[in-house]
Amino acid sequence: MNDRNFQNLSDQELEALMRAGASSLPPDDGLVEEITPWRRAMKRALLGIALNLVTLNFWCLNYLLPAIGTLLLLLGFRALRRENRGFALCWHLALLQAAVRYACLILNAAVWQAEVYQLPWMRPLPYVLSFVSFVQALGLRAGFRAARQKAGLAPAAPGTTALAVWYLIMCALALVNYTGFLGWVLILAYFIILRTLWKLPRQLEEAGYAIRLAPVRFSDFALGAGITGALAAGIAGCYLFASGYDMGWVPVPEREQMGLDELREELLDLGFPENVLNDLTAEDLAICEGAIRIFVDQGDYPVNGGRLVTREESGYHVQTRVYDVNELRITGVAVELPGEREHWRIIHHFEWIVDPGFHGTESLQFWPAYHIEEGWSKGGEATGRVLYDRDGTTYAAPYHYLGERSYQSDTMFWGKQQNNDLFAAFSFPARGQRQRGYVAYDTLENADGYIMDSWINYTHQNSWLQYPVRTAMENRMRGSWNLSGTFSLVQTAIQFYPNDPEDFSDNGYTIIQE
Repeated sequence: MNDRNFQNLSDQELEALMRAGASSLPPDDGLVEEITPWRRAMKRALLGIALNLVTLNFWCLNYLLPAIGTLLLLLGFRALRRENRGFALCWHLALLQAAVRYACLILNAAVWQAEVYQLPWMRPLPYVLSFVSFVQALGLRAGFRAARQKAGLAPAAPGTTALAVWYLIMCALALVNYTGFLGWVLILAYFIILRTLWKLPRQLEEAGYAIRLAPVRFSDFALGAGITGALAAGIAGCYLFASGYDMGWVPVPEREQMGLDELREELLDLGFPENVLNDLTAEDLAICEGAIRIFVDQGDYPVNGGRLVTREESGYHVQTRVYDVNELRITGVAVELPGEREHWRIIHHFEWIVDPGFHGTESLQFWPAYHIEEGWSKGGEATGRVLYDRDGTTYAAPYHYLGERSYQSDTMFWGKQQNNDLFAAFSFPARGQRQRGYVAYDTLENADGYIMDSWINYTHQNSWLQYPVRTAMENRMRGSWNLSGTFSLVQTAIQFYPNDPEDFSDNGYTIIQE
């Protein structure tokens, strides 16, 4: 009989063969180590414990390695769950860890995952998982002690107590958000502890310890393939059906601005762009009544990578990036309204003149004129909406989010900074034409001589290929440099000095092409 055929035996068949005292048992010690069910199960469990701590923040390894580690824990403790109560506890906690970790892996592919993680009952989740790992270490300790007693050895199991203490210290440090040098010491101690635990299965085998394998309905391969398939299906479903906001689009009435025809004509005479005027709600249009003068800034901007063109200049070859297509048109409109001091209505309007493809979320970030607090103050809450056309009908929806948001960004030169900016978050359907929208706000003069300076930062999502899924608004708040290519950023501003008459043409407005 070929000795290597032992590799094809199941755990139950091998155990029955060993108990029957078969004469053809593998003679090679290396082969015994390779196929012994006890050692295989324990090595899977210990390797799973190690991988659950690994956090390599590149190539998604911080998600992939713990996912593999959780599967190894399941496979390892599944075979040992009938051996004693300690290993049974480890098995049930491995089931709990798998349910939570794999559910989070699927949730990470949904656009609303950040909102779920911010729910009050979800915030303690990392601490709960750390405590579960601590209890699992206690179960491992109890399981090893029981196994050693069964093998006629002293019940002390070197390393298992240290592992439980290690997890307890980590739980305490997590509660106080400790990030000092002690963390590196604990990581080194962790691998020393695992090396000690790695020797325990061999010691038990040398003492003649044999385990009672738990019966299983599915093979290890079938279980692993089933979990992997379920994860892939769940993540794919989130990409397909949970990659954008639910906007609640409704058709725009044909005569939405009924009764405001005279005001429309007055604004058009002052130079208000007609395409922007047509997109205003009746309420936002009525706010512009009594307009004194209007300033307009308009430009077309690219969201593509362009192409490099080489030209010769002063004997040198110089490369310049050229954009053949500018997909996004941004128009800034400033409307001066009556008042004791200057009162301006600022409208930032955008329109996609070339469809770039919409794969998830979009966002607008504003640095309003009142960010210069000495010169201007906030005149009220921002308003606005998004629109698109399809089959001759215009659809509109309010922004998924429109308002101010406080957040902390991590910058390259100034480190972490606390910010409070005006944001608008939204999604467009994959089908449609003339995707567009606007945001409007009022600002009031505090002192003479200050520039009107209102910025819009448009973040567009270029691809669905990202994990975990991050919205355009979240990407902008993180201060990302868009090196991954998942998002593009377009920045522009409407800027002028209200008290300088040269800023305005004879009919009361100026259009600046950038």
